[in-house]
Amino acid sequence: MQGKYFLIVFCVIFLLVAPAAASLNKIAPGSPVFIGETDVDISSALNGCHTIAWWPSGMSRTGSPAKNMTLYEANSVSDKIYHFNISPGVFSGYSGTWYCEDTSPHFAVFDLRDPQVSIKVWDLDHDQDVSGQTIPRATNITYRIDTNLYPALYYPNRPNSNPTDGFFTVKLTDHLNRNIANIYTGSYGAANTQILRFDSEPYVSSSPYLWKAGNTWDRAARNTQGDVVYPPGTYTFTVSQNLNNMQQSFAAGAGNGADGVTTSTATVTFLASDPMVVSTPVTVASTSPDVTISVPATPVLTTSTAIPTSTPVAKKTTYTPLPGWIALLGLGICGFLTIVRRNK
Repeated sequence: MQGKYFLIVFCVIFLLVAPAAASLNKIAPGSPVFIGETDVDISSALNGCHTIAWWPSGMSRTGSPAKNMTLYEANSVSDKIYHFNISPGVFSGYSGTWYCEDTSPHFAVFDLRDPQVSIKVWDLDHDQDVSGQTIPRATNITYRIDTNLYPALYYPNRPNSNPTDGFFTVKLTDHLNRNIANIYTGSYGAANTQILRFDSEPYVSSSPYLWKAGNTWDRAARNTQGDVVYPPGTYTFTVSQNLNNMQQSFAAGAGNGADGVTTSTATVTFLASDPMVVSTPVTVASTSPDVTISVPATPVLTTSTAIPTSTPVAKKTTYTPLPGWIALLGLGICGFLTIVRRNK
């Protein structure tokens, strides 16, 4: 009996926390959609329309469209409008608003856009892109995602959407191509050090998106054994997006590259800690007494050398002579005592 109740409770909890299946597939009328999306429910956007049409930007819609598509015949029923594929082979080159051609005036069915996504390594100290560059290990950096896909997460555009519908993933690998799942904010055991989960599933509801905990990542951190957790070298950030199985669409389409569409990569190389530099002055003799030659100092790399503790050297003890009056007083006392003893 207890097992039965446990199963019921488990099922209820699972239904509450599990994301709704394909909750981003249904669109509202006139909403943005993206080339490559599959299984999109456009039934509400059509509102009974059978034929959709596209006119180039600035062209009057009183004339014939540059492209149109009949989705299903009048007085018929089609399951296609509930599982519509925005194939790159069919829709590439026709971005912009698609209208219902059946009605006058024509109403907007959806706003077709070319998907774009890029990732950069962002220098927070100087507010600039440092992707592909070599920078000091102590530089505060984060990753930055720029994309036009974020409107797909807006509830007015996708009425079945919920906060678990993120479709972006980010991967961070080190110079040996090892995945980094956590970041240290300091060395293990140090005060206030935290081990944070890397932001690998960002909810990108605006652009640009910045990894918020990036500036807390300490590349000089050491683990319990005292080893450096993040050795100097080249690190790689890779972002991928798969809105309504878009990766499959572009993989199947000939000539449609995925770079900048479904994936993007950025690298950065971290230097080791800079050695101490001491400027050594250089003296150059001149044949003319009135001419001064200035030569830049030559940087010399120095290392820290332990200085042995020296043994204290015993100092010679010295004495300061007593004042004269004290010496005379002492002689007088001695003479007085001598006389006293003789009279006894």
